[in-house]
Amino acid sequence: MTPWLRGFIDNRIFGPNHRWWALWVVVVAVFIATTDVGLLTISLPVIITEFGTDITFGGWIVFVHALVTGALYLPCGRLSDLIGRKRTFCAGFLIYGAASVLAGLSQGPVQLIGCRLLQAVGSALMMTNTFALTASLFTGRDRGRAMGLSGGLVAALGFTLGPVVGGLITFTLGWRFIFFVSGALSFLGLATARFLLLDDRNPRRQPRKEPFDFAGAGLFALGLSFLLLGITSGALGYWGLLPSAAFLGCFIWREATCRHPILDLGLFRVVPFAAGNVARLATFIALSINELMMPFLLQFALGRDPLEAGSLMASTALVLAVVSPLSGWVSDRVGTTLPAAAGAAVVAVASYALSLLGDDSGPAEIIPRLALLGVGIGLFQTPNNNSLISSAPPHRLGVASSFISIVRSVGRSVGTATATAVVSRRLLAAAHGAVPRDLTTLKLADDPRLLAAFMQGYRTAYTTAAALGMVALAFSLVGRARTTVGMEDRG
Repeated sequence: MTPWLRGFIDNRIFGPNHRWWALWVVVVAVFIATTDVGLLTISLPVIITEFGTDITFGGWIVFVHALVTGALYLPCGRLSDLIGRKRTFCAGFLIYGAASVLAGLSQGPVQLIGCRLLQAVGSALMMTNTFALTASLFTGRDRGRAMGLSGGLVAALGFTLGPVVGGLITFTLGWRFIFFVSGALSFLGLATARFLLLDDRNPRRQPRKEPFDFAGAGLFALGLSFLLLGITSGALGYWGLLPSAAFLGCFIWREATCRHPILDLGLFRVVPFAAGNVARLATFIALSINELMMPFLLQFALGRDPLEAGSLMASTALVLAVVSPLSGWVSDRVGTTLPAAAGAAVVAVASYALSLLGDDSGPAEIIPRLALLGVGIGLFQTPNNNSLISSAPPHRLGVASSFISIVRSVGRSVGTATATAVVSRRLLAAAHGAVPRDLTTLKLADDPRLLAAFMQGYRTAYTTAAALGMVALAFSLVGRARTTVGMEDRG
């Protein structure tokens, strides 16, 4: 290595600006995670056709990833607190990359679902560390700006570009290259993490070798899995909530009595952390209601094709990409409470405005409302993330970061289930139980009675989203009561 290159690495990359270079690890991880669904879902019809399966298989390709990541976030967060974020990140990138390559080589549906399961393990190891790493790198006024860039701008770009890039790759190279591209990105992330991240294991904890709470991890994984199955799976239905309550109850008892718990329940005595997560849950339920209902309105009620519908809905993500970094910058200067509260209020207003759309609404009415929703999410999300991670003790950043991700997963599942239940109930009542539960098979425009029932359910769903925005507003203001509460180390 030449002296000039060595000097550049030592003085520029590992110098005073090292934290901004290290943030690229978070950027790669967030981009991989946010493009995953968009890259895959656009190619599902081709995959289903090639393997000769049905739409149920397509649903499981997506759902198994969400199920496994949700169940593993908390154990992976605790693992990162024990062995360090660099090791956890590297393991996540390696597993995700290898699983992606194997998925691209799959010769049958069972192999592909198995590879998606392994991808989920890698994704959980990566994503459980994103907030924690950003918080450990940025402890001053730049934390909000860093979170806005990595968690807001990059996430919005990932959600926006995923379907576009996925469609282009599938059309030109075939669906298998979707996974090969994901694998290449993951190996790039592995190289970036190994080079840019410093060893962050806590030397204070090394002599004691804290044990990993395998029993707690198992109880939590079972409880959350049954919860997500219960609220999303038509086959299991809400009966899944009964074993979920049992396992999660045992998990809470275990964590309250275990000397080295996987989840320190003392975190929830920190007012900003507890209240902020309730606000986050309410907001993600509202956001997922829009993500489910708007495509149905645009395609089945208004007769737009998928390309038009996707273009209209992109306005939310594009505005989010602009507002998130700005809200992070603002939160660094005026605090997190006011931007988060203002964002929650805008989410409520935008959701109510969307509820007023009709079956004759045009782009001039739809785009500003969706853009306003993007403003609200952008204003709320980054300051809320900043407040949550800043309120957690440094030695619990991994667990706190993972719990934030869990809230997102549960919020999306609850929102999807809520919207589906509301609309299905209206349609079944209008057709006296003769309407298929698979809403994608409906031709609403051909039946005025079903169209009217759908619009009633649509308005109820968005009104519910508006109410949830007000709940998020209230809990965002509650968090102002105490900005930071210390918590003693239980270990």
